[in-house]
Amino acid sequence: MAYTEVTETGWFGRIGRSIKGILFGIVLIPVSVILLGWNERNAVQDIQANAEIGANVNSVSNDKVDAANAGKLIHVNGPTKTTDVISNPQFGIETNAIRLRWIAEIYQWKQNERTRTEKKVGGGERRITEYTYEKIWSDDKINSSNFKESGHDNTGRKIYDSGSSQAKNVTLGAFKLPDALISKISSSQAFACAQKPAGDENGSISGGEFYTGDPGNPSIGDEKVRFTITLPGDVSVMAVQTGDSFSAYTAESGKTKFLLSVGMITAEQMVKQEEQKAMMLRWLLRGGGLLAMFIGFCVIMGPLSVLADVIPFIGNLVGGATAIVSLLITMCVGSIVIAISWVAFRPMVGIPLLVLAAAAIAALIARAVARGRAGA
Repeated sequence: MAYTEVTETGWFGRIGRSIKGILFGIVLIPVSVILLGWNERNAVQDIQANAEIGANVNSVSNDKVDAANAGKLIHVNGPTKTTDVISNPQFGIETNAIRLRWIAEIYQWKQNERTRTEKKVGGGERRITEYTYEKIWSDDKINSSNFKESGHDNTGRKIYDSGSSQAKNVTLGAFKLPDALISKISSSQAFACAQKPAGDENGSISGGEFYTGDPGNPSIGDEKVRFTITLPGDVSVMAVQTGDSFSAYTAESGKTKFLLSVGMITAEQMVKQEEQKAMMLRWLLRGGGLLAMFIGFCVIMGPLSVLADVIPFIGNLVGGATAIVSLLITMCVGSIVIAISWVAFRPMVGIPLLVLAAAAIAALIARAVARGRAGA
């Protein structure tokens, strides 16, 4: 099942659209610079904080609370325990665990969209959008009123909601875990539902999940509810000892650390995990900032390729050239922004980076000038 929509835009319309895009680019480039600068500042703070907790943490046993460690950063691990009973009264569930979670989904139509663009002689453009439809289980209600093709109506209303129940009293040896750390216990497994909710006589249980309709042949509007459970197990904590519990550690850089890992993890391993997570986030944001900058330069130079699209082949060449130029400018400007950020926050690292960035830019300019002279 597919529905195809074709729209055409003339050359003058495309020129107008590309000129409007320049404004978007002018806004996007400063935003990308701010994002890159903020990310590098955040990176320096993370590096400093992780080095600080690695140097100050003290590993202790979980069998007693030592008053001498009050207010200090400690590392402790071992098995968790709880006597709390968590529940979902609607399904008659009561069990001893750290967390019970239920995910309610509804069977619906989903519209998928795929667009391709074809250039026409004279600078016009044809956009061909194909809409396809599939049936999926989703925990969010999909609005079908804007679907392009009729006959894919999502009927019915969502009766059941997703939610969770979490234990309040969880211990790690002689220590009590605060809610913020309990929430970090991420391990879970499927939990079989054995009872239908009261008042729903037509539903059924299949594979430990509740279905309002036929589990093997669901209809649009049918719902299902599945459960997961988090049981007590080994955890490792790195935080400030506060009474017989824990609070967040605030580093000199202002970063806070309130760490819990599932499993018996050493202090060194927990610091390493933090460093790896910080590095991954740093590169993701760095990549996002550079991509935003690249898009900004591309849309600013977009009118050039549109003007050349009177002959599509020439337009493609110009478009490729502007993309390459945008990429080079992005790498140059991005490198300078990153280097300057490090100069501001960590000069011993930033100054060499800035020198390398300047040298690379000078080499690119020299190469471009040499090619220009050779062509002349």
